[in-house]
Amino acid sequence: MKTSNLKLAFQLSILIGSLAGFAPGLRSADADATGGITDAEIRDVVARVARHQMHTLADGDYGAVASVAAAKAAKAPEGIAWGYPWGVTLYGAMRSVEVTGDKEVEQFVVQHNEICARYYEWLAGLKGSVTNAGDLPGFIRTTAIKNLMGLGSLDSCGAMGNELLECMLRHPDQVTAPEKQVLARIANWVVEKQDRLPDGTFWRPKAMNGTLWPDDLYMGGVFLVRYGLYTHEQKYIDDAANQIIHQAALEADADGLWFHGYFQNEKQHAPFKWGRGNGWVTVTMVETLSAMPENDPLRPQVLALLRQQVAGLKKVQAPDGMWRQVLDKPELWEETSATAMFAYGIARAVNRGWLDAADMAVARKAFAGIAKKVTADGGVNGTCIGTNIGRELSYYVKREQPDDDLHGRGVTLLAGTELLLAGKK
Repeated sequence: MKTSNLKLAFQLSILIGSLAGFAPGLRSADADATGGITDAEIRDVVARVARHQMHTLADGDYGAVASVAAAKAAKAPEGIAWGYPWGVTLYGAMRSVEVTGDKEVEQFVVQHNEICARYYEWLAGLKGSVTNAGDLPGFIRTTAIKNLMGLGSLDSCGAMGNELLECMLRHPDQVTAPEKQVLARIANWVVEKQDRLPDGTFWRPKAMNGTLWPDDLYMGGVFLVRYGLYTHEQKYIDDAANQIIHQAALEADADGLWFHGYFQNEKQHAPFKWGRGNGWVTVTMVETLSAMPENDPLRPQVLALLRQQVAGLKKVQAPDGMWRQVLDKPELWEETSATAMFAYGIARAVNRGWLDAADMAVARKAFAGIAKKVTADGGVNGTCIGTNIGRELSYYVKREQPDDDLHGRGVTLLAGTELLLAGKK
């Protein structure tokens, strides 16, 4: 870009930012021309969102009991949760410490995982200690970690398993025996029990007459990446790479954007290119590439898919940096979680040398849009609730955007953190 054009773009970004109503004190005169947001502003957003996740945590009473009634009466742990959006949030919170230095946030994640694991160990042991074990499933379904106890899908374990593994990799001296039990349970499901097609691709045979979901690339694939790093076994990382490659053959369009799933029994991809569905793809590709050796024979295919998707994304980015609920429908509303996922993926790819340095401006511009959605206390607005694969555009149009939906928090932390790591691998 010529100097005169660059100066004009800078002036316009300042004007647009002021007209958009940035909170007083957050807009500074030295706003970066490549995106209209400074590192100080990004760090402020990350710090607020990370702190927003913290709340009281407390262990329960894990003493010996002889009946389900006694188990119900025992004090339950406080503050823990188990679900895929919360897993992404904890992962983002842990990563945020790299740029904020907020050790209290890091310890919150560590403590949360330790409490979950101790509670799991106690609940799992009840089957052998209570006299009325037939009543146990009903009690288990009332607990905060019922999805871990019951499993049943990648949503129940993959994202939580990914953040648990990340925590274990970062703090190997703090890994507890109950955490290892939880990890073994999750790995058994993802590797051995999750339904797969003959070529090994994850699918859901009972969901919507048999479907493949781009969401599962994150739910299962990113866990496999971390599990490969933890066990030092390349086969798990290659499994994640093959998940991407196999789904791309069914869902990636010529413009680089992905359709929201594939109806296996109908041999037909879904009709729309949902934002967050594409976001799961982007995040999984950069997480997988980050762990793949340079000489991995699958690496060129994954890298090519990432570059094709980013090329398509750049063409449908809204003027204020955001992306839409359905990517190629400019009349639809802008969506925060997908925008954060793309910002994270593009920034990480630039930092690793997989994309041109100029593409960092795309990610910064996206985060400038996200920053307008973040409240003073760190809530993240403008995010779509959990969403199935839709056959009608109206389904995506009507999806709710509750204030501070959990799906938007962790990915905002990941995006801001990666932007602040510019120039570092």
